[in-house]
Amino acid sequence: MTIEPIDYFFSSYRTGSISKYAAWEIEFILGFPPNVEDDPDKVVNSWRFKVDGYECAIWDYKGSQHFNCWSIYDPHNVLGTLFRIDSKGF
Repeated sequence: MTIEPIDYFFSSYRTGSISKYAAWEIEFILGFPPNVEDDPDKVVNSWRFKVDGYECAIWDYKGSQHFNCWSIYDPHNVLGTLFRIDSKGF
């Protein structure tokens, strides 16, 4: 699988979630730190990237990073292999 960070913000919506991963673990798996400015009142960490050409996103929402709970945008279910999650994102 090819993971490449993208330097632009694209409109995304929550298609699932992942849990049990700390921010540093997501950074390690993806290979780069949070890379996109998001809503500063609600989001601390936000990654935007492509996996095998498909746009994906991972972000925290209103403190969810303190509970290792992350929203994801994964319309093609390509994150399942990276994070060992099923098709629903859990």
